[in-house]
Amino acid sequence: MDFAMQLTAQTQKAEMQQHLDVGCKKCAQLRTLWTRIGEIAARENSLMPPDSAVQHIRSAFASLVKVPREKRAPLLPRLTFDSLWQPAIAGIRSSAFGMRKLVYKARDISVEMHIEAESKSERVNLTGQISFGSLQGQAVPSLPVMVSGPQGKISSTATNSFGEFHLSYVPDGELLLLFELESGDTVAIPLGDSMERALHQK
Repeated sequence: MDFAMQLTAQTQKAEMQQHLDVGCKKCAQLRTLWTRIGEIAARENSLMPPDSAVQHIRSAFASLVKVPREKRAPLLPRLTFDSLWQPAIAGIRSSAFGMRKLVYKARDISVEMHIEAESKSERVNLTGQISFGSLQGQAVPSLPVMVSGPQGKISSTATNSFGEFHLSYVPDGELLLLFELESGDTVAIPLGDSMERALHQK
């Protein structure tokens, strides 16, 4: 490994190179393996995840830490799509002013959300739809939906038969969007305040 990463002393390096030149297939394969690993590691340093993805992970871990031990931990979906990940297309930025689309998935659950800043207001509108692959087109049962903060419930509603919902609230610190499932599980989606700030700053 040190030889592939060019970390060996010059004398030792020469001896190892001589050994490879003799034709040791096992060591040659190991050198090739570690050389490729080194190249991949070097490329990884240049890759930066989107800020929204980093914020989602941090908020998710913070949410788990705050759950009392006697309660069941919430189900934290994976963020699979964020419109901020896509470069804006020239000429349509103004038409998408203050709008953000996100998609979360966990198990057979999919949550699609649109967050939009209200004009001349600190409030944001959140509309979305929760769907279940197991229902296969059947009506979605009415599920309680709530935006919760450190002090408790901020806004609440319930899904309709299509799984659709709408909420309006004023961003205030690290918030959570909560769905109470019939199974007793809770789906928790972090709504970091940086998300709403980004909308109002567009």
